[in-house]
Amino acid sequence: MISTPENYFLKKPRYLDNPHGWIPHIPFGFFLMEKIRPSMVAELGTYSGNSYFAFCQAAKDLKIQTKCFAIDTWMGDIHVGDYSEAIFERVREINQGEFETFSSLLRMPFDKALPRFKDGSIDLLHIDGTHTYEAIKHDFESWLPKMSGRGIILLHDTQVRRPDFGVWRFLEEIKESYPIMEFPFSEGLAMVGAGKKPDREILAFIKKTHDNPEIIQWFEKLGQNLLLSRENELFRKEVIKIRDKSARLNTDLLVKKKEIKRLRRRNSSLRNR
Repeated sequence: MISTPENYFLKKPRYLDNPHGWIPHIPFGFFLMEKIRPSMVAELGTYSGNSYFAFCQAAKDLKIQTKCFAIDTWMGDIHVGDYSEAIFERVREINQGEFETFSSLLRMPFDKALPRFKDGSIDLLHIDGTHTYEAIKHDFESWLPKMSGRGIILLHDTQVRRPDFGVWRFLEEIKESYPIMEFPFSEGLAMVGAGKKPDREILAFIKKTHDNPEIIQWFEKLGQNLLLSRENELFRKEVIKIRDKSARLNTDLLVKKKEIKRLRRRNSSLRNR
C-alpha cells in the first residue's frame, strides 16, 4: 500500500453526480492533493463537478491553503451536447454552501479566463474540456505558461479512440518531453509533470508506477469500489422509489375495490326495490 500522512485517498467523496467517468479516478485525485498540497488548482471543463469537488473536498478536509477555480461555460460541447441549466445550479449551490471561501466558478470560455491567472501560478491543472486533438493541444499549450515550476497537468479521456477524440494522440506526442504516468481505466487519466522543476516525490512516484504496475491496479480497484458503491446507492434509491410507488398503487387499488363493492351493493339494493 502507498502510505501518506493521512491516507486521505481512502476517503469517500461527498459530492457525486452523473456522468460517472471520473469517479474511479477520485482516489488518485485525493492522493495527489494530499501529496502536492497545491496553492492553486484550476479545472478546464467541470460539468457536474465530480472531479472538481473532489479537489475542493480534499483541500477543505486537509486544510490546504489553496485557491480553486472551475472554468466552464456550462453550456455543453460537441461531445456531450447541450447542458441543462440545472447542472450549473447544482454546482453553484454546492460551491456556495461548502467551498465558497476558496473556490470560484468562472463561467466563461477557457481562453477568456487566461488573463485572470499569472504565469507560473497554477500547481494543479485538470483539462477535461472538448477532446478533439486540436482543442486539447490548444488548451495544453495555452495554459502551460500558467503552470508553476512543480506544476502538474491532468488529462482525462486518454484511452478514448472514438471519432473526434484526440487526447490519446496528443499524449503520444508529448510523452518524450515530460514525465508522465497514465491510468488506463475509466476512459484514461494521465498525469503530466509539466513544470520545469517537478516535485521529487512525484517523479519518484511516476518511476515507481512504471516499475510496479500493481500500483496502477491498486488505484483502479479503489476507484471501481467507489463506482460500485455509487451505483449500489442509486440502485437502492430506485428500489425505494419503486416500493413507494407500489405501495401507493396498492392503496389506490384497495380504495377502488372498496368503491366497487359499495357501488355493487347500491346497485343490488336498487334492483331489489
